[in-house]
Amino acid sequence: MRLSVARANALTAAGPLVAVLVDKGRSAELPGGELGERAAGLLSRKAFVAERRKTHVLHAEGRGGPRALLLVGMGKAGKVTAEDYRRAAAQVVNEAAALGANRVAVATAGKIRFDATTLAAFGEGAVLAGYRYPRRKADTKPPASVAVVTTGVRGAAGLLKTARATAEGTNLARELGDLPGNICTPRHLVNTSRKLSRDGGLRCKIYGKKDLQRMKMGGILAVNQGSAEDPFLIEMDYKPRTVKRTVCIVGKGLTFDSGGISIKPSAGMEEMKYDMCGAAATIGLMQAVAALKPSGVRVIGIVGTTDNMPGGRAYKPGDVVTTASGKTIEVINTDAEGRVVLSDALHHATKFKPDAIIDLATLTGAIVVALGHEVAGLFCRDDGLARRLVKAGERTDEPLWRMPTLEVYDEAIKSRWADIKNSAGRAAGSCTAASFLFNFTDGYDHAHIDIAGAAWGARKRDYYNEGATGFGVRMLYDAIANWA
Repeated sequence: MRLSVARANALTAAGPLVAVLVDKGRSAELPGGELGERAAGLLSRKAFVAERRKTHVLHAEGRGGPRALLLVGMGKAGKVTAEDYRRAAAQVVNEAAALGANRVAVATAGKIRFDATTLAAFGEGAVLAGYRYPRRKADTKPPASVAVVTTGVRGAAGLLKTARATAEGTNLARELGDLPGNICTPRHLVNTSRKLSRDGGLRCKIYGKKDLQRMKMGGILAVNQGSAEDPFLIEMDYKPRTVKRTVCIVGKGLTFDSGGISIKPSAGMEEMKYDMCGAAATIGLMQAVAALKPSGVRVIGIVGTTDNMPGGRAYKPGDVVTTASGKTIEVINTDAEGRVVLSDALHHATKFKPDAIIDLATLTGAIVVALGHEVAGLFCRDDGLARRLVKAGERTDEPLWRMPTLEVYDEAIKSRWADIKNSAGRAAGSCTAASFLFNFTDGYDHAHIDIAGAAWGARKRDYYNEGATGFGVRMLYDAIANWA
């Protein structure tokens, strides 16, 4: 979807659809012509009250000008948030798709005005709403272009460019998450990473099974033992001309999780195709980074990927696994496999001596119980890094809630037979899982983000329907862009 800045005459030119964002009780600055007059009449008679998320469509009866006018209610102007603009944009795109309109011009009226924040949010919402699962025939097609009439917003075109790139990265993450496990295999993640790296000028290195054996990545290899699919470690590297900070983003890439020997119940197991959403978000972020090329920050995306199957060679409860760091893991539950894969991927990240390591993982069901599907759990022992990510989450409406990282959780994962064990049971399950991960980033600022709930299954909100949400792409890009 193309986003552009338009002049005011776009509202009266012939075209399929004009949309106007209106605050409650206002009727000023509507487009001229027949549709604008009718809309003004509706508002003045209060036949349409512009409550938040209320819409009304007027169709042209004469010739000339747009063929349809969409009024989008924003509620009271003083209470409108960036998220309201994001959702309004989605309403515009969804209505355009329903009407078969290939082009849309958008303006504001009354006290509703675009500024830098709301214009960017509007652009994000438009592109996010344009997502269609590629392997299913869609009933409607989103518009090819959305032109926004705005004045006084400095760098408007650049803001829309950023919005488009981050939303497209999110949509890539959504697509990868929605694909079934027989299509989105570890090799599919490899091929996707290679292509976006080639197109975006990133350095990309792929480590296959023999490489992992040479690198002594016993965590990834152990989880992979029962699988017919080869495991991989993916490394995508964006390096600007001047590097002031280095940030490693690590994604969990379990393309299907049966639970292994500790097999999951069959009911709902099909949802375990989403167990690679951390990897999907990392890949989507790197696409956005490649497109926008933020200054001053080197960004390295790392993905450890396999599936977890109960084959004849599968790893077992009671096994002791030696990871690339040299630390050993006692396997208590083979369904706590994501952290075992991440042990090697996180250790690999330390080789770059980064200023921060951030991992995204659909790690625990416990975080879904605690926070539901709207908020991700943030585990971080560095206050500065935690604040940076929380603020980015607030700006992008990808909220994080900081969880405790107490020493008692470190004690819970000590093992009698190894350095640590991969499960301490159900009590504080998300917290002990985070403590497990911190063992592999000693000496580095590390934020673990548990997206098991937020990555999929969120409530419908105009720009999300069912399936994967791509959570984390926009939040992380915002943090990176403001890092230096």
